[in-house]
Amino acid sequence: MLLNFAVVAVMMVPSFRVHVLPRIPAKLGKAYYAFATTHGALGTVTELAGLYILRSAGTSVLPEKLRITTYKVWMRSALALWWAVLLLGMATYTRWYVPHLFRK
Repeated sequence: MLLNFAVVAVMMVPSFRVHVLPRIPAKLGKAYYAFATTHGALGTVTELAGLYILRSAGTSVLPEKLRITTYKVWMRSALALWWAVLLLGMATYTRWYVPHLFRK
């Protein structure tokens, strides 16, 4: 989780800020930007959910009222979100780079 957070912070956020963020909302109707924006938004939610689960399950830092008691539901939901983010990431990569491989 923490390694993924580092990769997102070092690689993905700067790329998003340079290539996508300046063109929102004007170009959001194009798949090129829509996939990246959706991937970034859902990825942010998923990363925060994962960090919350890690904090809740692995430490006693959170107050008792904020700790998770139903781990199965939280973990399955996080897994489903990760799969969605992974597929959106693959769609983003494909939309950004694959068409360019076949141009001459």
